[in-house]
Amino acid sequence: MTTTATTPLVRRLGAVGIALAVGMALPFAVHLVPVEAGPPMGARLLPIFLAAGLAAMRLDAISALSIAILTPLANRLVTGMPAGPMLPTVLLELVLVVATILALRYGLPPAARTLALRLALAPAYLLAAVVTGLVLAGDAPAATLAFAWQWSWPGLATLAVAGALFAPRRGGARAA
Repeated sequence: MTTTATTPLVRRLGAVGIALAVGMALPFAVHLVPVEAGPPMGARLLPIFLAAGLAAMRLDAISALSIAILTPLANRLVTGMPAGPMLPTVLLELVLVVATILALRYGLPPAARTLALRLALAPAYLLAAVVTGLVLAGDAPAATLAFAWQWSWPGLATLAVAGALFAPRRGGARAA
């Protein structure tokens, strides 16, 4: 393959495009699953957080934050989800998840970075949910965590497994 001056930009745009496509396809597919009672399937499986969280681990900070912002906006435009007042909530949660992962990625010494990134995706979501609930709705952290443990545990497990499997290995955590 011939490398040109634009190759890194093309790769970066391709990675952002793939992450946005995944960030749109997963929530769309999850919301097709019928729910008899309780919150929608998206609040249970947390699919929109996968692409953004993994992008924060693997892509540069600007690309990851772009995915965190564009994913819920594009989903809303195309599918109408997240519905109503959930858009600012999901948007803020995504930005906080990505910011948390980026802080770990760029703020920790190399010896601790790999393990922290493998373990961080589910706790980053919980932290983001607590902060967002407190800021936007005045919800007590205990109420947010109780909801997450009762309804979102499958999504938390998925985030934990995805983080463990797809976090960069030693030496790759800073590569963009």
